[in-house]
Amino acid sequence: MVVSRRPGTTDCLSRGMIASPDGRWFTGCAASLPTFQTRDPGSGEVLAELHAYSAADVDKAVEAANEAFRKSGWATLAPNDRAVRLHRFADLVESRKEIVAQIEAIDAGKLPAHALGDIQTFIGSLRYFADMAQHVQRRSQLAVAGHEAWTLRNPWGACGFIFPWNFPMLLMGWGTAPALAAGNTVVVKPAEDTPLSAIYVA
Repeated sequence: MVVSRRPGTTDCLSRGMIASPDGRWFTGCAASLPTFQTRDPGSGEVLAELHAYSAADVDKAVEAANEAFRKSGWATLAPNDRAVRLHRFADLVESRKEIVAQIEAIDAGKLPAHALGDIQTFIGSLRYFADMAQHVQRRSQLAVAGHEAWTLRNPWGACGFIFPWNFPMLLMGWGTAPALAAGNTVVVKPAEDTPLSAIYVA
């Protein structure tokens, strides 16, 4: 089945924009880094050429996520304020869901309708956990005779996720949405076979 590509999809695949481990963006491939290609599994067409990052680059990504956790204020935001921002993120993805779905369909070899359903699940995960986090009590009193005691629920820090190729956006939503809603930061490593929708959303 041949599906005409949306302009946004064509722009994304042609611009050569690649995310760096510390949140910056490169245009094109730096000569000092090895690269690999991701292909349309149906036609064999090269869709994009991407940086192949090393273990040291992973360390940089984790360091950047830890710094964001300490300094960005995300962890100390009230849950309802985090929810507002996650809903805005969901709104942004929803406004481009057809493009994201087509990128994922081409990259993973899925039917466009199936890919769109996965993007809807990603959006739904953001909204669900954004709302759920507002109803979790941060402090719970404990019944300890003669003492004042309680438990505190605090964000953990940087959370790492390695996702497989078959449901890139759906699984990314299931993993990152609760982590972000709880006040954590995230580092995402998509599958080499299907990285494009995650890169586009990032």
